[in-house]
Amino acid sequence: MLRITLPTANHSGLYILEGRLTGLWAKELLRVARAADQGYGHTFDLQEVFYVDCEGEEALRFLAGRGARFITESAYGKDLCNRLKLHRVGPSEADSFSGKSLEGCRKRRHRHIANTGSVDECATTDANQHSSSCAQ
Repeated sequence: MLRITLPTANHSGLYILEGRLTGLWAKELLRVARAADQGYGHTFDLQEVFYVDCEGEEALRFLAGRGARFITESAYGKDLCNRLKLHRVGPSEADSFSGKSLEGCRKRRHRHIANTGSVDECATTDANQHSSSCAQ
């Protein structure tokens, strides 16, 4: 499952991704990015993404080829950006793009999720999961 939080007035051009970027979810990300002002040159927050398969990697490469920047501080995210040669920026750099605090946005989102209850977070195996050997 992948959760995509679309840009808001406060964080223009910032897409927040959470969960698994796999199979059909990768295609959905590209569809959403194309529909919202082409989604190119925007910033994608990958800090809550914990698995990316071959299709997800291709989607990230496609977005990167159109000028997208990626936020991540996790070891997995840093490795992903390094392997795929994605333009990684730190959270403080992303704040300067939007003029607002990214951390404040994330805290409000988590507070909202805590108040409304959480969806089953990947308790079942994603039907689109592929082996980890991606062709480069």
